[in-house]
Amino acid sequence: MDRRQKVIGTVADSLPRPEGAPVLIAIDGPDASGKTTLRKELGAELRCRGRDVVEVSMDDFHHPRDHRYRQGRTSPRGFWEDSFDHEAFIEKVLKPLGPGGDRVVTLRHHDLESDELLPDTRSVGVGDQVTLLADGLFMQHPGLAEWWNAVVWVEAPYSVRFTRMVTRDGLEEDPDDPVQRRYFDGQLIYRREVAPRQKALVVVDNADPKRPRILSGPSLGTVPLT
Repeated sequence: MDRRQKVIGTVADSLPRPEGAPVLIAIDGPDASGKTTLRKELGAELRCRGRDVVEVSMDDFHHPRDHRYRQGRTSPRGFWEDSFDHEAFIEKVLKPLGPGGDRVVTLRHHDLESDELLPDTRSVGVGDQVTLLADGLFMQHPGLAEWWNAVVWVEAPYSVRFTRMVTRDGLEEDPDDPVQRRYFDGQLIYRREVAPRQKALVVVDNADPKRPRILSGPSLGTVPLT
């Protein structure tokens, strides 16, 4: 078992199990920290353990472009406040899995590339023993935070994430570029107003994807997993 597999297994060990009702897990963290990859690996690990898992990404619940940029294309507060349609996410994903929900979830709402809403997206029925893994930015935004049974925070230094964003998203290789500042400063607002890292059940340092570390979690204190 390599280092990454060991970390994924330890994170899986820490997560609550459904006991007659769905368990809702958020994979939170800043841009390009590795949230989606971790979600997929964690989902595979839980399935290997016999758990029923459904996965979703907040990237499929953006607001349309005119709403996202209503405070300006380079506004950090606009990034924090206007990027995602939390009401749609709650109605289509979280409420169906909550008390009295019908257990029928719709996992996509908006296509970012075409900027089109997706009214005909297929819904999926799940059972009471399902574990939801949901990754994305700002997952502990007010209105969302109360829904989660646990949060995994994925961390990486800005210098590492900056390089990943330039490569992945084609952004300017300039940390003072207004679009880059929108993302960085929007994250600062989130950290200042919500303190999301401190509220997470598990914190994973993903600066080196081949050698991630668990910085905090149940019974781990602040001792990295070596």
